[in-house]
Parts: sequence; C-alpha cells; structure tokens
Amino acid sequence: MTLLQFPSKTAAETIPLVINFSDKLQFGETVTGSAVSCSVFSGTDPSPSTMVGTITNASMQVTVNISGGVAGNLYLIVCVVTASGSHNYSKEGRLAVIAPGGNY
Repeated sequence: MTLLQFPSKTAAETIPLVINFSDKLQFGETVTGSAVSCSVFSGTDPSPSTMVGTITNASMQVTVNISGGVAGNLYLIVCVVTASGSHNYSKEGRLAVIAPGGNY
C-alpha cells in the first residue's frame, strides 16, 4: 500500500485533506460512503479521534477536515470508502502536528 503524504499542521489549524480514490475505483464506480479514523502513530494523545471533523464524499474523492492534535505527534489517518459497485477501498497516510512556526 502506498502511504499518502499529508501536509503538516499546527494544533490550532483546521485543514482539509482530499483523498482521491480514482486510482482504486473500477470503471464507472463512484464513492457512495466513507469513514475516516485518526490514531496516534508516534507520541501521546488521549483522544486522537476528535481530530476528524466533517467528511464530504464526491464522485471519486473524500474530503475530511482535520483539526486539533498535539504538537510533536505523528498521526495515522485511515479512510475507507464504499463504492457504488459495493466494493470497499482504503487509503492511509501520516500527518504531523507541529508547533506554531516550528518543526515536527
């Protein structure tokens, strides 16, 4: 599986992550449902799932708003979609939360 590259963010920012499934969907399929989860890959955060906000499905992609987090942590974002052909597909990536004006 290819690991997606998400841009880093600060804990104060809310950013949209666009996850494109056009490379996984079969011809004519569209995204009909999705679920996004967030867990700690590195660091400590008692409630990483609260980072996941509004999720919007488009024909071949999912957009999810991500907010909060703990500076210095690395998070694993997993998106699972159901397609119109009743197939399920998933993609994942890592997201770093950095200090304002700083590095990971």
